[in-house]
Amino acid sequence: SPAPTRARKKALTRSDPDYVSFGTKMAWSARALSMAANVMVLGYFSLYVTDTLGLSPALLGTLLLASKVVDGFTDLIAGWLIDRTRTRFGRARPYELAMLGMWVSIWALFSIPAGASTGLKAALVLLLYTMVNSVFATLANTNQTLYTALAFPSRVAIGKVSAFAGLVISLGAIIISVIIPVGLEWAGKDPGRWSTFILFLAVPMAVLGMMRFLFVKEVNTTPDDEAEKVTFPEIFATLRDNPWIWVIFVITILQNLLLNVGAGAYYFRYIVGNLGLQSLTAVVGLVAVPAVLLIPPLMKRFKLTTIMVAGQLLCAAASMIFYVAGANIPLLVLGSLVNAVGVLPLSYMIGILIIDCATYNEWKGHRRLESIMGAVQSAAAKIGQGVGLAAAGAFLAAFAYDGTLDAQPDTAVFAIRGLFTWVPAIIALLMALGLHLYKLEDHLPQINEELAARRAAAETAGAADPA
Repeated sequence: SPAPTRARKKALTRSDPDYVSFGTKMAWSARALSMAANVMVLGYFSLYVTDTLGLSPALLGTLLLASKVVDGFTDLIAGWLIDRTRTRFGRARPYELAMLGMWVSIWALFSIPAGASTGLKAALVLLLYTMVNSVFATLANTNQTLYTALAFPSRVAIGKVSAFAGLVISLGAIIISVIIPVGLEWAGKDPGRWSTFILFLAVPMAVLGMMRFLFVKEVNTTPDDEAEKVTFPEIFATLRDNPWIWVIFVITILQNLLLNVGAGAYYFRYIVGNLGLQSLTAVVGLVAVPAVLLIPPLMKRFKLTTIMVAGQLLCAAASMIFYVAGANIPLLVLGSLVNAVGVLPLSYMIGILIIDCATYNEWKGHRRLESIMGAVQSAAAKIGQGVGLAAAGAFLAAFAYDGTLDAQPDTAVFAIRGLFTWVPAIIALLMALGLHLYKLEDHLPQINEELAARRAAAETAGAADPA
């Protein structure tokens, strides 16, 4: 009968070692969407500081670089802390609570009194931006790799979850990226409206940010679970012996430099003439959403890094479309579509490369240290963010940008166009080169085979010597 047949199919599905339930995928993706929303909101941070608070781009760049000095310490400390954690909720899962602190700090960051003195505004920008990125986002990002390894059974399962999360994030991010420009067009340069609008976003995003903590348990074990707590000498030795995590380090710096050096908000406000129209380019991302589901099947035929290289080449092509578009909305929409497809592989699958680095650590005789690997990538992301925002601020200041003006001089318009077009194209090409040089994937079959043999030998030895 049909019912038993469906039941057998369901049983077979659940017995699949790569199976992940729909509810688990949704909870995992909800938190990922919350983090993506954080990145999108901070994409308008420079515009807020220069145009609403009235600080100069050069001062903003200096403040952000100062914040990144703190980041250089907090990422490593966060990785060390998470790899030493043992609680009834698990090792990485408790740090999901940082999502609440992150969204409270984001709202406070966009609620700085515009009437305060320049010194006070600068101090609050530095303090709150550091709280968002160096404390709360650091903990939330650093626990990602270990939490992923402990929550899902295999590389294929992680790929499936990442693809599903990419689908949810893409759909959700499109909605958010439509809402944000429209809301900020309403806010204009009014500080009270900025605060109100960011609160409107922060509350639901904080709720979504807690979904993993509430519904996704740590179900796997790793060789590090029962080991003595990790020490800093062990961390430094592992980082010294793993060249591949440093390739990812450089790629991640470039990735976040690309995300933060761009001037999309400035471009639509001063060149297109309407910040709200930026939402149109976000809508076309809907067409690209199904492409993320093609990545796991493509991984069976191509190396993941090859897929990522192709994506970066598409991003470079999109930047060239933007270059010739000017204020032409159809061309801007076309470029956005190409870019939306291009960013998918690296954005949603880089976590797999980081877990591969942990596997390499184990093969080299070290602890896996998933959290430390995640901390390295998180530190790189912060460096890329800081350098990108600082460089963009310095670049705009050098070309006479003035956020208090309703129309910018020709020199500032030139700078905005450069940050929106050819600068991202160059960065995307550098990322493609870095991914081409990442060769760990070529060695993974042999590494996994040798590790399986070692584990089998260890189990046999343990069975022979029960004492």
